Amino acid sequence: MYTCTNCGAEVAELYRRYSPSVLKVLKCSTCGCLADKYIEYDPVIVLLDLILLQKSAYRHLFYNSSFKSYWKLMMVLILGESFQKWFAVNTSVASSILSTPFSFYIAQGNDVFEGEKSLYILLIQTTLSLSTFILTIILCMELRWLLSGRRPQTYKPINLVKALVIGRFPNLLGLLGIVWKHNSPKLHNVLIYGYELLCLLTAYSVVSDSRKSGSSIVLILGLLAHSSVSSGLFGMPQSPPSNVTSVQS
Repeated sequence: MYTCTNCGAEVAELYRRYSPSVLKVLKCSTCGCLADKYIEYDPVIVLLDLILLQKSAYRHLFYNSSFKSYWKLMMVLILGESFQKWFAVNTSVASSILSTPFSFYIAQGNDVFEGEKSLYILLIQTTLSLSTFILTIILCMELRWLLSGRRPQTYKPINLVKALVIGRFPNLLGLLGIVWKHNSPKLHNVLIYGYELLCLLTAYSVVSDSRKSGSSIVLILGLLAHSSVSSGLFGMPQSPPSNVTSVQS
């Protein structure tokens, strides 16, 4: 079974092929519109509609497309988010060292990050925080269906995982700030975080078939769980470590 990209109803067929070069996109019997107009569209157009937060494009991606490499996107997301955290901590420590007047620091033994150890720690931390985020939302959804007794027929936990991975992908836009070295990184991060929330809200509402108010509450709970694990599981150095000696000039 497929899904109509306009109304979300299930359809048996999306198109009929009359010859190798001729096919006809079928209409949805529920809404009367084309079941999936993106069948005839170039993938670039689909990507643009995903960026523009079109629900029809998200339905096409989750239910009607042949794209299966969500685990690859999850790995890229974990690596990108971990590198952003590592760079932020690295920049914070370096700036605190350089801003100390009439002194300089000499590291005794290991360097500030002890080689690659901190990056590995951040990879573990990011993986656990993302897993906590996804599991929290899945549990909230299952509790919601249990209390309401109205579980959508098209809802599957695996589709929810896909939606959350796609919804968090704008987080990688933070890498552009590292490359371009923005003068106002805080404003850049606020804009990215706001767009990420909109992507999560759109993707989640498509899979759960719920209103924005209910979707927002569940997403807030998931983001709070993600934030608690991300900030409280491992303590990364925010100031020069204790094995650094200050020498007066």
